[in-house]
Amino acid sequence: MPPLPQPTIRRPRSRRGTSITALSLAALTLTLAACASPADTAGETASEGTRGHGYVEGAAELPEPQLHLATADTDGTVRLLDLLSEQRSTVATLGPLSALSGAGRFVAAQSEPPGTVTVVDTGVWTVDHEDHQHYYRADARVVGTVEGQGAATIVEGSVITTVRFADSGETILLDTAALGTGEVDETGRIAAVSGSPGVAVPIGETIAATGAGGSLVLSGTDGEPLDAASSSVVAANAILGGCTAAAGAITTNVGVVIGCAEGALLAVVDRSASDADPVPSFEAIPYPQAVDETDRATSFHARPGRPTVAAVAGTTGAWLLDTRERSWSLLPTPSPLQLVAAVDDRDHHVVALATDGSVLVLDGTTGAVTGATAPIVTPADLQSGVQLEVDQNRAYLNSPTARTVSEIDYGDAARIARTFDFDTEPAFLAETGR
Repeated sequence: MPPLPQPTIRRPRSRRGTSITALSLAALTLTLAACASPADTAGETASEGTRGHGYVEGAAELPEPQLHLATADTDGTVRLLDLLSEQRSTVATLGPLSALSGAGRFVAAQSEPPGTVTVVDTGVWTVDHEDHQHYYRADARVVGTVEGQGAATIVEGSVITTVRFADSGETILLDTAALGTGEVDETGRIAAVSGSPGVAVPIGETIAATGAGGSLVLSGTDGEPLDAASSSVVAANAILGGCTAAAGAITTNVGVVIGCAEGALLAVVDRSASDADPVPSFEAIPYPQAVDETDRATSFHARPGRPTVAAVAGTTGAWLLDTRERSWSLLPTPSPLQLVAAVDDRDHHVVALATDGSVLVLDGTTGAVTGATAPIVTPADLQSGVQLEVDQNRAYLNSPTARTVSEIDYGDAARIARTFDFDTEPAFLAETGR
C-alpha cells in the first residue's frame, strides 16, 4: 500500500519541555549477564569484541527509556509514535481489529471478529535490575499469530506469556523470550470451562489459571497441573481456595495481584528458593469492608514497576491496593469513573477518566481532586472503549472521534501538554518501552 500521510502534532503555546525521562519496568526480562560493570550506553549495538554487561543481540542500548505509543485503527493499521523524537512509523496493516493491548515490549492486536491474536514486537523495552535500568531499542516487527475462540486476555510474563480465550476458556502458553527473537513458541495449554470468566496469570515459572471447575489451579510452563501432593502446592491451594470469581490481574514490583470476590491474592516468588520448587507463595488481602459485586475490583491499572495499583469501584470511585502494605483504600469521586490508573509517585497521583469524558487527577492519600480537564472523549468513545496509559511523567488518552491522543501532565493540574493528531481514528492505544 502507498505510504500513509504523516499525522500532525498540536501543542499549546505555553507548553513546557516534553522530554520524558521515566524510569519504568517492562514485563519482559531477558537473560542478561550479571550486573557487574557499567552498561554501554552509546546507542549502538555492541561489537563481538566489546560485548559486556547489558548486551542484547541485535538491540541498541540507550541512556534513557524509549517510550512509544502504539496505536491502531479499526481497519488494522498499527502505528508507533516515538515520544522523544515525535517520529511516526507504520508497523503493520492487519485487517479489522477489535482490541489492542500491551504493557512492556509487545502489543497484542485482536481480530474482528475475535479469535486471532497477532503479536507485534514494538522494539522498545526496559529491563529493571532494581538498582539500575537498561533501555533497549530494536526493529519493530510482527512476530506471529495465535488462534482461539473469542476475545483474548494477554498477560506478558518474564518466562511465559499467557493468551486466554474467553469463549473456550482455553489458555495458550507462549515462551516470552522466543517472542523477543521473532518466534511464537507454544509451550503448553490449559483447559477451562467453555465460556467461563476467569484469569490466566504467569508468576515466574508457574501459571495460576481458572481451571475446568472454575477454581484457580497451578500449572507449569507446559500447562500440566503441578503435583498436588507437593507441600508448597498444598500450601498455595489452601489460599487459592479462598479466591472465588477470579477476575483481573496485574504485576507489581512486589508480586502478582489476582482480583477475587473477597479482595485480592498476592503471589510472591521466593528468589532464594531452589529451582526445583518455583511455586509462589500466596497471601490473601481481603477488602476492608463488605463489597457489593458491582463495586469490586475486576481490572487493575498502574504505572509498571510500582507497588500500588488502582481499579474502578463501581459508581463509587476508585480502589487503591498497596501490595507493599497489603492494604486497600477506597477513594470516592465526585462522578463515576470509566478508567483509573495509579501513578504511585512521591505525590501519590492517581489518574482517572470520568464517565463525562473528563480526566481527573486525584490525591491517592486524601482522595482530593487536584486537577481536571474538560471532557476530552465523547460518549461514543466511552462506549467503544478507550485506553488510559500512565508513566512516570505523563498520562495518555486516545479520542477516536476527534482522531487525537492527549498527553496530560498530571503533576500540573491535568494540563494538556501535547495533542497528537491522526489521519484515521486511533481506536486503540498502548504505551510501550516502559
